[in-house]
Amino acid sequence: MTTRIEAAIDRLRALPEAEQDMLAAEIELLLSEPASMLTMEQWSEVEVELDSDDGIRLSHNDVMLRMRARFGR
Repeated sequence: MTTRIEAAIDRLRALPEAEQDMLAAEIELLLSEPASMLTMEQWSEVEVELDSDDGIRLSHNDVMLRMRARFGR
């Protein structure tokens, strides 16, 4: 049985070399950083909070507790 990753690699190998190189670079970029546990929409909410300076300063622990409560992680 072919695994999902093997099927994806087979599809990549069928592409022209220039497209393979471009996609390989994208994959390397994705693998170079830890995966995010937040969706892009959730990151947008975080960015809004970071951009709004309401004068409240929280400890790292408080920030993590609030994120887990809000995003369920």
